[in-house]
Amino acid sequence: MGEKRNQSTGKNVVVGVFITKKHAQGLMTMSQKLVNTHRYIRYIELAEANRGMDVTLYFFATGDADFEKKCVRGIFYNYSDDTWQQKIFPLPHLLYDRGGGTSRQSTGVIKKFRELGIRNINARHYFDKWDLFDRLSGIETVSPHLPATVKGDKFDNIFHMLDRYGHVYVKTRRGSCGTGVIRIERNGPDRLRYYYSYGGRLFSGIIAKQELEKILNRFFAHKPFIVQEPVDLIKKDQCIIDFRSEVQKNKDGQIMITGTTARIGRLYSPIASNTHKEDYYPVEKFLMQFGAPRSDVLQAKINGFLLTVFRAVEQVYGSFGEMGIDFGMDTKGHLWLIECNSKSAKVALYNAYGRQKVRESFRNLLQYAIFLVQSQNSNNTREKVQQ
Repeated sequence: MGEKRNQSTGKNVVVGVFITKKHAQGLMTMSQKLVNTHRYIRYIELAEANRGMDVTLYFFATGDADFEKKCVRGIFYNYSDDTWQQKIFPLPHLLYDRGGGTSRQSTGVIKKFRELGIRNINARHYFDKWDLFDRLSGIETVSPHLPATVKGDKFDNIFHMLDRYGHVYVKTRRGSCGTGVIRIERNGPDRLRYYYSYGGRLFSGIIAKQELEKILNRFFAHKPFIVQEPVDLIKKDQCIIDFRSEVQKNKDGQIMITGTTARIGRLYSPIASNTHKEDYYPVEKFLMQFGAPRSDVLQAKINGFLLTVFRAVEQVYGSFGEMGIDFGMDTKGHLWLIECNSKSAKVALYNAYGRQKVRESFRNLLQYAIFLVQSQNSNNTREKVQQ
């Protein structure tokens, strides 16, 4: 039996992309503050990925959904004249949260969709780093890849970790895009040195031990944070190297790895993200260029690790259509999970592979959306027959 087509759109699958009000306004006005950023590339490539597909795709923000009338004032890309336009759409079959916001109103919108049985393509719209590591620590396949982690609710925890490791990483529990990470190391018996990156610049300073609480409260604005064991990551010219991988579901609902990027950080930077554009490498090129022995074996090891992490996250949270996975490799070749991202900015993918790869990643996601809706419709049909 063929799928029932939506009368309002003429297509089988309707996907609503939840974005911020600022970006929604920027699309409609073609604001240069948005158009000249990587964020706009994500929006236009998502729209281009949908060209010719059996999907109605629109973008909307908080306040655009009318749940009583069961419609949404959405923004769509008009391919005929290359403009962004707005019109009324039906409620979507699937919600794709691309960063609609974390305000009470935004989370209320997501909750309302859930109550109506409208599925979010990703089971979580963000990860709390402590909750993620706490849950994954109970899974045998992943726990050996987790650095020791404690809550930052007691400052004694920081000093205990410093006594054990000599330096630590302190991270906000809900940070993204490399923000909210500070490295702290001992600098003598009663002094500490800290490093953090902000806006592409590296900052550091030396403080007395008793000043640490004040520094962290200012840095994290009293938001909760975690403290992690440092990993002896591989380096190039004393710059740390880590990896970002885009892992997705495909048109058959199977997990696939769209692209893995090696990132070489800036000198002394505690993170490797937000580095120079020329320091992003497709993992295949990175392994060959830097002479990794048996690069094919290492690539297979990385891919197996990524699949293990993806499945473990789904085990504890539910189904995901895509996930950005950050990981590192130590000097002994062991892989370490750094964090997972449910709304990958795809910056690393773009810098290493180009816009076409970003478009490919979105096309994979839209094909998976079709798979989800068709599977749900098939299940509903079977249930009706059984009744």
